[in-house]
This record gives sequence, structure tokens and C-alpha cells, in this order.
Amino acid sequence: MKIRKNNVKKWVAAAVLAAGCAPMCFGAMAPTPASNLFAEQDVGGEKITISDAIKMALSDSYQVIDAEKLKAIYEEQLSEARSGYYPKLSLDASYSRAIKKAQFAIGGGAMMEVGKNNTYAAGLNLSQVLWSGGQIRGGVNLAKVGAQEGVYNLKHVRDLVTQQVVKFCYDIIYASAYIRVQEEYLKIAKQHLAETQAKYKQGLASSLDVLTQKVKVENIEPTVIQAKKNFELGNLYLRQILNRDPEDKIYLTWTRKDLTLPQVPSLEVLYQKAMEYRPELILSKLAVDAAHYNVNIAKAGHMPVLALNADYTYNGLTEQGFPNQKQDRYWSSTAGVTLSIPLFEGFKVSSQVAQKELAYEQAVAAYQNKLKNVRIQVKEAWLNLDEARNRIEATKGVVEQARENLEAQMKRYRAGLTSQLELNDAIANVNDSDLQYVQAVYDGAIALSDLKFAVGVEVELYEKENK
Repeated sequence: MKIRKNNVKKWVAAAVLAAGCAPMCFGAMAPTPASNLFAEQDVGGEKITISDAIKMALSDSYQVIDAEKLKAIYEEQLSEARSGYYPKLSLDASYSRAIKKAQFAIGGGAMMEVGKNNTYAAGLNLSQVLWSGGQIRGGVNLAKVGAQEGVYNLKHVRDLVTQQVVKFCYDIIYASAYIRVQEEYLKIAKQHLAETQAKYKQGLASSLDVLTQKVKVENIEPTVIQAKKNFELGNLYLRQILNRDPEDKIYLTWTRKDLTLPQVPSLEVLYQKAMEYRPELILSKLAVDAAHYNVNIAKAGHMPVLALNADYTYNGLTEQGFPNQKQDRYWSSTAGVTLSIPLFEGFKVSSQVAQKELAYEQAVAAYQNKLKNVRIQVKEAWLNLDEARNRIEATKGVVEQARENLEAQMKRYRAGLTSQLELNDAIANVNDSDLQYVQAVYDGAIALSDLKFAVGVEVELYEKENK
């Protein structure tokens, strides 16, 4: 009879605890809806969007500035190469003083001095290459390729910077969601601990149950701390690429649109776009063109050079001072052509031609390898995007199911129909499903950025979206 009384007391205590705790604890322990996982972390400071961050980086990044300077250098090199088409005109002047005049014999052992003490000369000299076997034309064509390389190198750098900025922005978004998931996990675990302690005081739970739940809470707390550190690191790296001070307060904002994956063209269409837009592929093709022109320039070393030369010169000769008298000065002029034909240089030109031909073969092989690698990168990014999209859809349903299961397990636990271990498993399942969903959304955003980069349209799409 005594045993029955004790059992009745326990059941009464359980009923009172359930009645008193259910409205408060059950409502407090309800997990955050999945739609709120990607809400912003309002840390205060200058608010910028992902598009703002890209714009700032493309304007202020050292990498972009350096690529713009390199492009300007290539353009100046093209102007330099084109100068070979034009004549060279120079003004030359000279003065010489005879220290000891030249002499010649006049017979009988006598010698006669020749010349004057002061010799003055000044004139215009003109030279124009008429034909050089294609050296000038080849040099100009090579410089044109260099100017195009400057353009596409700048585009490549802009794509790289954009990809880096997007990566850092989504690192911040991911870290923010991860913090929210872990804080929710910790909050539910702490509330479950409080409920277990209340049950222990009523004699409905053991000290081992309380100890187990304390350990659970203590194991979760470090993950929250680490998540907050990763959030701060993401902001630090973003400030770095934006050329901002580490202590500048930049507050990244985003919307659900930034986390939505749009439909993409078919794989074959993406391959074609990569052939047309991918800067590294175009640069590799330009390297082939440059190697071809280098071969032609080297072969021109076998050809003769024909040039026109002309000059118009003032000459003055005096014993003392400047030539003021008419008889002390005169003008002279010459005009003609020169032909230089290389006959033998120890096989130097032949060796140069062989080197350039080998370099051309290397460039062709590098282009073919780059073409294959670009197609691989496009398909890899496309597969990653497709897989992430499917994971998002799959995990989204699991997230809601895990929450429904947790609510059911909470009710059963308070009614004494399930164990603490089963409830902890339900709580852990919510955490795991949330993390898988957050990871899938992050992987999808990064895969989309990688696909844009692989195709070579990262910056173009950004600029189009912000017109």
C-alpha cells in the first residue's frame, strides 16, 4: 500500500510539472522556423549589399588597378611598334677644335697644314625603312596582340576579384546562419537542462540525467564561440579585398533573392559561352597568335633591309671664333638608299627561327589543354550547382520534419512516454538538418558563382543586373 502511495505521488508530481511547465517550456523550446535561419546579423555600421561590395572592389582593388596599368603599358607598346612605319627625323650638331692640324708633304721635305682650327656642323637627317622583310609589320601585329592581352587580362582580373568578393560575402552569410543554428541548438539544450533539473527536484529524473544534459550544453557552447569567430573573419577578409581598414564597420545586407538559384542554360550552351567569353581561353588563343608573329619576325632576319637616307647640313670652318663670314660656311645635302643583305651570321637567325617555331608548338598545345580544362571546369561547376539545388530541396523537407518530430518528442517526454536520450536525439536531428540545409544553400551560391566564372560572365552578369 505504501508503494502505491509513492507511485501516486510521482504521477501527481509529473502531472503538476507537465501542467506548469508545458505552456512555458514547450513554447520556449520550439525551434526557429527554417525560413529565419538566413536572417541578417545586425552588427551595425555601413550597410552594403553584395553588389555594392563588388562595385567597391572593382573600383578600389589593387589587383584591378595593377591590371589597368598593365593594359595601358600594352597600348603604349602598340604605339611604339607603329612608329616603325614613319620616317625618323633628327637634328644633329657638332663642334670640334683642332689640337694639331693634319699635314701633307708638298715636296722638298716641306709640309703643309690642312683644315681650320674650328669646325662647326649642324643638320637634319632623315631615314625611312622602305622594306624589311616584314619585321615592322610583324612587330605591329605582335603589339596588337599584346594590347588585346591587356584587355582580356583586365577582364580576367575583374572576374577573379568578383569571384573572391562573392565568396567572402557568402562566407559571411553562411557564418551568420551557422551562428543562428548553433545558438538555437544551445538555447533548446539549456531549456531542456532547466526542465530536467525541475524534474529532478520533483523526483522524476535522476542526477545522471541532469549531468548528461549539462555535458550536452557544455559541448555545444564552443561551437557557438567558433561560429562567431568565423563570422568576424569573413568580415575581415571582405574588408581586406575592399581595401578597407580591419576596424571599419561594414554591415553586409542580403535578401532571399541572393540565396535563390536561377535556372541556367544547358551544358552545351555553357560550353559555347565559355569559348566566347572565358578570358583565360582567349588569352591562351592570343598567345598562339603572338607565337605565330614571333616566327614571322624571326624569319624576316633572313631578308634584306632597304632604307632611304637624306640629310641637309650646315658646315662652318674658321681659324678663330664663329663663322660669320660667308666664305667660312656652306650648306650640303645628300640623298640615297641603302641595301643591307644578311649573308652569314653563324646560323644565328636559323636558330632563332627554330626557337620561335618550338614556342609556337608549345602555345598551340597549351591552348588545347586550356580548352579541355575550361570545359572540365564548366561541367564541374554545373554538376555542383545541380547537386546543391537537389540537396536544398531535399534538406528543406527534412528541416520541417525534424522540427515536427522535436515538438512531438517534447510532448511525449513531458508525458513520460519517451526518454531523455530520445529527446536529445530529436534536438540533435533538428540541428543536423538545419546545418545540412544551410550548407546546401551556401554550396549552391558558391557553385553558381563558380559556374559564372568558368563561363567568363561573372562581371557581365553583375553589371547587367545593376543597370
